[in-house]
Amino acid sequence: MSWRIAFLVAIASGAGSALAEEPSIDPDVMLVSGDKPVPTEGSVSSVYDGDTLTLSSGDKVRLRWVNTPELRPPEGYGPEARDLAASLVLQKRVSLLTSGGRDGYGRLLSGVVVDGKNLSVALLEAGLAHLFIIPPDSTDLTALVSAQERARAARRGVWSTVRYAGGLHITSFHANADGDDRENVNGEYLRVCNISPQPIDLAGYRIADISGRNWEIPAALLPVGHTVKLHSGSGAQQVDSAAQIELFLGSPDPIWNNGEDRATIYDRYGRVVDAREHHADRPNP
Repeated sequence: MSWRIAFLVAIASGAGSALAEEPSIDPDVMLVSGDKPVPTEGSVSSVYDGDTLTLSSGDKVRLRWVNTPELRPPEGYGPEARDLAASLVLQKRVSLLTSGGRDGYGRLLSGVVVDGKNLSVALLEAGLAHLFIIPPDSTDLTALVSAQERARAARRGVWSTVRYAGGLHITSFHANADGDDRENVNGEYLRVCNISPQPIDLAGYRIADISGRNWEIPAALLPVGHTVKLHSGSGAQQVDSAAQIELFLGSPDPIWNNGEDRATIYDRYGRVVDAREHHADRPNP
C-alpha cells in the first residue's frame, strides 16, 4: 500500500480538493433519467468515495456493479476503497461502460475502465466492495463474481469483518419516509443485498426492530449480488429478478422509529444474519 499512500499524498499537496468533500448522496435511488447526454469517456477530476467520482465535465458517476463502504457515517474500509479508486483513476482519462441513463440524482450509472482495468473488478479483488446489481442488467458477471470470491477466500478487506460474515447485507435503511409516515408506510424500506456465493431463498427469514417486534420476509429467490427492497407496508410482491425485487412486510402502520432504531435480519434457524442501526442525526448512505 505504500505506493498508493505516496500517490495520494502527492495528489493532496498538488491538487487540494481532488479527494472531494461533498454531501452524502443516497446510492439507493436508481431511477433512470435520460435528461442529459451520456458520455462514453472522460477525465476524472475528483473521487468522493470508492463508488462515486466526478468527471472534468462536471458529470458525477455512480460506479456500476459494486457497493463500497461508506465514509459518512464511517464504515470499515471506506477510506481504503476511496484511496484505491483514486490511485487508479484520479486525473486520468477513463472509458465509461454506461447503463444508458442516469439515476434520480442525475449521476451516470457506469462502469469505469482505465488502462484496460475495470475499476469495479479491482475494488472487488481488493476486498473493498461487494457485488451490487440493480436490474435490469444483462452484463456477464463472471469476472466480477470471481474477483469477489477470490477476495472472500483470502479474507481481504471487508471479508475479514463481522458485518460481511452473513449471506445478506443491509446496504441502506430508510426509517423515515417522506412526509407523514402514516400516509406513506411504504416510504419506509431497507435495501438488502445477497453478498453470498449462491442465490438465497428468503422463505423463513425474519426482520426485527429494536424492541424485538418482528415480521416474516416474504419468499423470494435472491440471486448473487442482487438486492431486495423491503417495504414496511402492503403491495404486490415483485419476485422476478429480471427487475428490482420488491417485497412488502404487510404492516398497516409505520414500523421503524424515526429517531433511533435497529433492523436485524434472522435466517430460518433464528441466527442473526445482519443488523443496521438508524439514527436521525446521522446521514443514511
